[in-house]
Amino acid sequence: MGRRVDSNVESDIAGLLSEDGTWISRRLFFDPDLYEIEKERVFGRSWLMVGHDSQIPNPGDFFTSFMGEQSVIVVRDNEGKIRVHLNTCPHRGMPVCREDRGNARTFYCVYHGWNFARDGELVGVPNQRATYPRDFDKSDLGLIAVPRVETYCGLIFANHDAGATSLDDYLGDLRWYLDTSLNRQPEGIEVLGVQRWRVGTNWKVPAENMVGDVAHAPATHSSVFLINPADPDPGGALKSVLEYGHNVALPGGHGGTFRVYPKDDADGRLPGEAALRAAPGVGEYLESVQARAEERLGEVRKHVKIATCIAFPNLFLLGSNFTFRVAHPRGPMKSELWSWVFVDREAPQEVKDAQRKFFTLTFGAGGLLEQDDGENWEGVTTGAAHIAASEHPFHYGAGLEAGPHPELPGTVSVAYSEHTQRNLYRHWHNLMLKP
Repeated sequence: MGRRVDSNVESDIAGLLSEDGTWISRRLFFDPDLYEIEKERVFGRSWLMVGHDSQIPNPGDFFTSFMGEQSVIVVRDNEGKIRVHLNTCPHRGMPVCREDRGNARTFYCVYHGWNFARDGELVGVPNQRATYPRDFDKSDLGLIAVPRVETYCGLIFANHDAGATSLDDYLGDLRWYLDTSLNRQPEGIEVLGVQRWRVGTNWKVPAENMVGDVAHAPATHSSVFLINPADPDPGGALKSVLEYGHNVALPGGHGGTFRVYPKDDADGRLPGEAALRAAPGVGEYLESVQARAEERLGEVRKHVKIATCIAFPNLFLLGSNFTFRVAHPRGPMKSELWSWVFVDREAPQEVKDAQRKFFTLTFGAGGLLEQDDGENWEGVTTGAAHIAASEHPFHYGAGLEAGPHPELPGTVSVAYSEHTQRNLYRHWHNLMLKP
């Protein structure tokens, strides 16, 4: 942990949530001591998504990312293996990579000139013969490797905990749902760049929004649903969520909102919303590949479409907008959102361009819906921190009737529910209780 934590905080953790999770302390969203503990017990033990393998197709390709607040280098080495190194020189701690992305033969520390290969090995020390003994051993002075790196559908995950369970086990039944967006075609997906912006919010606020907060949409986004007179069905996406949506809580704090369409609604279960499918070439392409996608997904999943979901702690997927994102923590009251738009690798260029434009319009950094959400998230965070209100917990009591579903994995309720948030915070709480 980075700063000294008040010794009394440890004894406070148990009381931050009620036993059933319906009451949650506002301290979760602003307390600097809790945030310091989170950095170790949540971000130091969880699988964290750092990027996508399509960003580094060739040996030497790299990009920088984050695991919590820790900068990391994600690079494909000479043998094609994906490696994740801490972006800090073992000599004095300087970053050895200060570019967002590129291709590099080595990574160079500008402070004292130490040089590191793609696999992290220390390969050059200036004036080594003159300043170090002959038996100087460089083998223990390479870049610090993140011990666990695994992928799912091209998403690159890393974990600081060498003894962590496998990524497949960590994601569990969430994979069943992720496949409906990420694994529709045998060629897989690719990403078209990344947008990044900062919001004055605790990272858990966008997490609880994306894990299944359907109730905010009619109030928050009502103006957006009405401003496009060319849309034949303004608000159609929300209507379909309310009619066909289910909130699903999964072990490990994962969950989301998923639409299950009737077996005869072939148009509704096409990916993307009606406004996107109306763009030139998009609807035709999606229809042309739908049969192959449904064959891969199977009889039940071919009727399922993701609205939003999360892989705990901070990977979010917006299925109908072809978007996944991460909320990197930047302090107890600030987050940096990184958002990627994903497309089928083999899709025509006009389809990829249309998907990117639709993402930018809706959930890009300046997107119409994104601006609404960002204002809410900042309001929640500042509202939690007001002195007069900070001792009054938030209430998460909707959806107590959640239970099993005959076809869907997880604990399931109607779309207007808070049981996915309770599930998220109970998992967070369990991690925080374990020193």
